[in-house]
Amino acid sequence: MKKNLFALVAVLVLSVGTANAQLQWGLLAGTNLTKMSFSKEMKNNVNNLKSKNTTGFYVGPKVNFTIPIAGLGADAALVYSQKRLEVEAATGSTAKTFRSIEIPVNLRYTFGFSSLAAVYVATGPQFGFNVGNRDWNFNSITDKDNSPLKFKKKNMNTSWNVGAGVKLIGHLEVGVLYNFSISKYYKKAVGEGYDFNGNSFQVQAAYLF
Repeated sequence: MKKNLFALVAVLVLSVGTANAQLQWGLLAGTNLTKMSFSKEMKNNVNNLKSKNTTGFYVGPKVNFTIPIAGLGADAALVYSQKRLEVEAATGSTAKTFRSIEIPVNLRYTFGFSSLAAVYVATGPQFGFNVGNRDWNFNSITDKDNSPLKFKKKNMNTSWNVGAGVKLIGHLEVGVLYNFSISKYYKKAVGEGYDFNGNSFQVQAAYLF
């Protein structure tokens, strides 16, 4: 009896929340500040290997789903993204612009001070699909055996977002996120053990209708 009563209350709460849910569409744009992280074997075999922080951008449509009485919700977007990656080593340097279609899907919690301002936190996975050249040859960078380094990017990679921001006048969102890879970004075209990821600090803004 108690279980049935609890289930009934849960259904009623969910029904009320869904009936009052807000669905907003809009445009999202932001910047990528990206730095590469290398595998241990790659760092051990390439002298003075390091990566610079580099900038890029992303833009595309976004949708928010929020249950006002609970503050719970979700957001998703479909964005075109560019990341500029740069590598330096003792023997030289190289750079490449990486282009992809990214689909972030986040759970979020929003708590407001008034109808004019609210704070939100969000976290969730992001799925990236390569739309550019997958090959990257480190022409001026070699390992300890003087072997040239050639890499090939995966067609798809998965990362994770953690972020927070503010929502103003019910339409404008401004936030910061950290996006870190949970799958390999690039791997050596021939051989094993050499790979790296690209993690990004992001500043973004969205206008929702």
